[in-house]
Formats: sequence, structure tokens, C-alpha cells
Amino acid sequence: MASKQKKLDYEAAVKELEALVERLEQGDISLEESLKLYERGVLLTRDCQESLKAAEQKVQMLLQQSGQNNMVDFDPESDES
Repeated sequence: MASKQKKLDYEAAVKELEALVERLEQGDISLEESLKLYERGVLLTRDCQESLKAAEQKVQMLLQQSGQNNMVDFDPESDES
């Protein structure tokens, strides 16, 4: 039996993280179960961070290929009329 779980896609990992947080916030589970859920949450968070970093690198590469070398910070207020 494999000890590593298959890496989830970003959206699935976020959904599972939200469910874990909800269970932990309820507070009706044992300390041992809480620690297991927390550990799983840490692994999911790392997976999400890796996915986001890979996506950012891909965007950077696409911008460089199109001749736009600089990323600009998103300012939601600048789009409002």
C-alpha cells in the first residue's frame, strides 16, 4: 500500500482544506484526530503553494514570449469607474 497520496489539483486541494478547517473549528474531535487533520492541511497548503508558484512561472514565461517582460500588480480600484 502506498503511503503517499496522489497530489490533488488546486481547486480540489482548496476545497479539502476548507472542509478540514470547518471540522477543526467545530472542536468535537479528539486531539489525535485534530493533529492528523492539521498535518493533512499543511500538506495541502504546500501543494497549493506549489501550484500557484508554477502558475506564476508559466505566466512569466508567456509574458516574456510575448515581449512583455514585467508583471504589473493588480489594482482592483483602477478598474472601477
